[in-house]
Amino acid sequence: MNILRRGFLARCSGALGLASISGAQTSLFAASRAENTSIFNVKDFGAKGDGVSSDSEAIQKALDAAGEVNGTVYLPSGVYLCHDLQMREHTTLLADPQWEYRQSAGAILKLDSENADCVLNITGAFGAHIKGVYFLGLPSAKKKIHGIFLNNPEKWSQKEDTIIIDDCNINKFSGNGVYLLRIWLFIVRHSIMQANRMCGLRVMGWDGFVLDNQFAANHLDGFGADEKSSTIMVTANRIEWNHRYGLHLLNGNALNVTGNCFDKNFGAAVYAGKMRTSTFSGNIFRYCGWKEGFAENNLPSSQFIMEDCKGIAISANSASVHKETDNLEEGDAPKYGFSISKSKDCVISCNTFYKAFTADFFNDMTGNQNVVFETNAACKSNPKKKNK
Repeated sequence: MNILRRGFLARCSGALGLASISGAQTSLFAASRAENTSIFNVKDFGAKGDGVSSDSEAIQKALDAAGEVNGTVYLPSGVYLCHDLQMREHTTLLADPQWEYRQSAGAILKLDSENADCVLNITGAFGAHIKGVYFLGLPSAKKKIHGIFLNNPEKWSQKEDTIIIDDCNINKFSGNGVYLLRIWLFIVRHSIMQANRMCGLRVMGWDGFVLDNQFAANHLDGFGADEKSSTIMVTANRIEWNHRYGLHLLNGNALNVTGNCFDKNFGAAVYAGKMRTSTFSGNIFRYCGWKEGFAENNLPSSQFIMEDCKGIAISANSASVHKETDNLEEGDAPKYGFSISKSKDCVISCNTFYKAFTADFFNDMTGNQNVVFETNAACKSNPKKKNK
């Protein structure tokens, strides 16, 4: 070691009073810290994590203990059968994220009841953080059971919920992967929500950040924002193979949808209905609206659908159809780039849709007022013949 560095460390140790602590004293100091920790291991409360035993009671005891001290519940790797767990205020549910796209790994909270409402209930859990956990549902359950559920069925929260979901995998639920009903302030990031029978993420809420996630193969929408949702930033997500729409936005305002990649959603990449004062910029729409015969409410096959909207800006997006290597039976689609109806004071400009539709770039479905559609570059795709 460099002499000058050694001297500096020695002086620092003396100043902090650490140099005089013996090995035995150090052990006692470490032990005292462990006894007063705010981190609670679920296995210390009797959880097995063996994929056979029911662990709901043990995990709930750990969650309750953490709630007393604003602590953290730690899940070691394992499969924990559980349901209807209730998080407490200002607590964290923590695991080491070890899952991958197609395989579960790490700490897995696996639904073990077809009569539950969810695996994890975060209603009233103000300041809750959920990190690194794999949530696994029962897709065959008749009841709509959600992975993570914030349930305010009638009234909004009286203060900011401040929920953060980070680095989680949430899939195969008969309901939504995450359902945040009447939430105020939330962050969902770095997570995958896939193969849920409703939406990957469904929200009725304000002041949200949806960042760097993957929404894949959900049976309804990748991300759905219900009535009155407002001021939500949807940024840098991959939204693919969802069976209805990539984004399904209803009767909200002040959404900023930027820098996302929409790929092969059955319906449009974006459906916006009765939206106000929102922007869609810098996104890629790759072969969305491709499934012929998919036409909810008789809407046409399109990359982007907008109905009864006001004050919407759509710019600097690009779109295309699939490559031959995708081997999709329906051939080239969608029919239209944009299908717009009953909208007012909107601008659609500076978009490039290269071989991104088979009929027309702009499908005016009547009733539009002052919709500016200009300075766009687009061309048709030639439909491919199916092999007999």
